[in-house]
Amino acid sequence: MTAGRLRGDAGAATTELVLAAPAFLFMILLIVQAGLYFHAINVASAAAQEGAHDASLQGDRAERMAAGEQAASDLVNDLAPELLAGVTIDGQLVNGGDDVRMTVTGDVSQVVVIPGVDLGISVNESAESAVEVFRPAGGP
Repeated sequence: MTAGRLRGDAGAATTELVLAAPAFLFMILLIVQAGLYFHAINVASAAAQEGAHDASLQGDRAERMAAGEQAASDLVNDLAPELLAGVTIDGQLVNGGDDVRMTVTGDVSQVVVIPGVDLGISVNESAESAVEVFRPAGGP
């Protein structure tokens, strides 16, 4: 080999591509994972709002919590059945029974899998709604 051949830049583009392509692909996957995370937040928030709204319209306490939790569960299953795993929905009365709070918690599915590292991305969204009570005219 001659000294002139060692100084040439033949093959430099291939080397740069081999080094840069995995980094670009990893960044693209991180962007997709961030998008899924924000979508999961929106789904959980919408489910909590829907559950709180439905629970505020029902009659007694047991009916109220069951209806709200079912509405929230149905919305999560309709919008993103595979996005959120291990979804738990908890309804409770707050402010002495004047308000109902619905909390939706779940783990976001992962696009980026790094061996030995568990990202463990989860969402926890809550919503409150005033309990609607029918009071006839002239009553207290």
